[in-house]
Amino acid sequence: MKTLRLILLVFGFASSSANAMTFTAPKHNVPDVVTWIDQHGDTTRIYADGEITATSANELEQFVRANHIESGMVLFNSAGGSLMGGVALGDTIRKLGFDTGIATYAHGGMVASGICASACAYAFAGGRGRYYSGGNTRLGVHQFYSQGNDISNGTSQEVSGMLVAYLQRMGVDALAFSASTSVQPNDILWLSAAEASRLHFSNNGIEQTTAELKQVKGSTYLRVEQKYTTYSARFIFSCARDGQLLLMGGIVTNPQDSKQKYDWATQSFFTFDEQTIQTKRKGSANDGLAPNDSTIWVTRVLAPAEVQKLLTSKTITTWVAADGAVGNAGAVDISGVRDKIRDFVSNCSFYPQVGQ
Repeated sequence: MKTLRLILLVFGFASSSANAMTFTAPKHNVPDVVTWIDQHGDTTRIYADGEITATSANELEQFVRANHIESGMVLFNSAGGSLMGGVALGDTIRKLGFDTGIATYAHGGMVASGICASACAYAFAGGRGRYYSGGNTRLGVHQFYSQGNDISNGTSQEVSGMLVAYLQRMGVDALAFSASTSVQPNDILWLSAAEASRLHFSNNGIEQTTAELKQVKGSTYLRVEQKYTTYSARFIFSCARDGQLLLMGGIVTNPQDSKQKYDWATQSFFTFDEQTIQTKRKGSANDGLAPNDSTIWVTRVLAPAEVQKLLTSKTITTWVAADGAVGNAGAVDISGVRDKIRDFVSNCSFYPQVGQ
């Protein structure tokens, strides 16, 4: 009976098959397509309109298979529906590696207008990139409830724990759930773009920076990475000979793109915030520039002063550039992982006083 009760939990309104969510991927006019491709590449826009039901996740998968969609963004316009259906839909979107946003389709183009509230917010959280800028779009949360209003304390705690775990797994701050419980079931807490960003409900295509210790052939290194919609910026920190710090910065896309970047480039360098670090010409001795499968790498051994600058910077960036042209850049916000970088650097014997 507990499982049945969970399935009956809804966000927003009672189930109505006549209003069930539909998925479409219509054609867009040429100016709209040009603008979209410039920002999102060949990502297919999938419009998700109506009430989320228990079968919405399966219906999205069937739609994606039938239309042979490999890269997609699900654009919601929904006031809610089934709680479990919303969570399942979010899980499916994450499994597909798709992004999410809020928009509608009209007159051959995408319109930045619509809502995603209640259960829809949980489906929205499933996006790898989660795009929300406010304006005429609204993202709203509120308490869950059952159709019979008969949730026991035990069931309520179980559902609450499930929702918190789900949000954390999707990269959303658990405080988002606390925010949803601050309003009554019949009220909506509409999040501003700034609030959604602070809660990591939205990320506008930029995921949180991660920092992990790795080992290869007995050597330990630190991998720092930030993922974007179309690429990843990856930095590898390792201890070189004599305790110096070796830094590798990579722009991760695909093998063809990596080779094209290398063929086009004439120079490479890093920036720590606004300071340029070790510009080198391609083809010079130890130029430290090389493509490797899906990644183009820039490699440098850092001087002590450069390490100190690194540890006081907010952003570090890899640059692969050509003369007189805009360079390809892979930037990582290290403000949230700086302590991990500092700890790793301190273990390189050349820098025993770092951070002291």
